[in-house]
Amino acid sequence: MCWKSNLARALKECKFSAIEIHARTGISTTTISNMQNNLHESFLCSQFILLKLLLEKKHIDFLSTIFGKDYFQDVKAIADDNNLNAMGDYFKETYHYEVFSKKKVVDATKLVSSRLDYILTKNYESIKIDEITKLEIASGTEIGFYCDMFFSHVKLNSDEEYEKLLKKQRDINKEANSRRKPKEDKK
Repeated sequence: MCWKSNLARALKECKFSAIEIHARTGISTTTISNMQNNLHESFLCSQFILLKLLLEKKHIDFLSTIFGKDYFQDVKAIADDNNLNAMGDYFKETYHYEVFSKKKVVDATKLVSSRLDYILTKNYESIKIDEITKLEIASGTEIGFYCDMFFSHVKLNSDEEYEKLLKKQRDINKEANSRRKPKEDKK
């Protein structure tokens, strides 16, 4: 089954409305609507973390809910064939000597080389949850470790921010609904 359908089901079955999800997470209502209607194209790591926090799910359990248990089964850990000595450690730290070749990472994760370059050099905030999970498996780290390390700043909104965003979105919705109502004839 597709992760989009599983995400849509998880959001539809939760106890929160779309505007409550928006107010608590800061994820736009358009994005939430797209998620609920199987139209969401890329599930970012930050979005995954916010929804995981909101729905009070454990990392691996929520991954399994969205992607299924077998989604990552083809990703294999990269064998560390570079047992570095003191000189090897020096060159790794000083000159960025590769312990894992990029080709091994690409082969293990099935991520496109240019996408990997972009994530690692330009903007890691744009990483999708399935991409970071593949990198965790390939590097032999615990699933969720990189999410916790690189996205520790991702938090749900405070109660005050929640109330402010909820009111703002309700006002926007009310205004949009009033524009849709047919105007009555004046006599």
